[in-house]
Amino acid sequence: MLVQDYKTTKTWEDELSYNRPNMTIQNYVWGLQVFCDWSEKTPDELILERLGDISSKSDYLKTLTFKRILDFQNQKKSGTKHTREMIVKALVSFYHDNSAG
Repeated sequence: MLVQDYKTTKTWEDELSYNRPNMTIQNYVWGLQVFCDWSEKTPDELILERLGDISSKSDYLKTLTFKRILDFQNQKKSGTKHTREMIVKALVSFYHDNSAG
């Protein structure tokens, strides 16, 4: 699965193009791809899950989204600390630009 094939990624890339350099956009899309591969979720599934978290008005620290991101960050195999932090920044941006932030 390529994340670029999903509507939510295209929406996000369109938003990023207004205020981010191309290299940042490429890095963020790569980060989303890494996270989607790791979580075995598509970008659209991540957004639907997050919207479900929001609609249930859950405490953010108890949501599936937060737990998944935390699990990802805690895995040593998910790259360097810097790489993991960049991927989390990309995810925050992805959720925000798809009205799920």
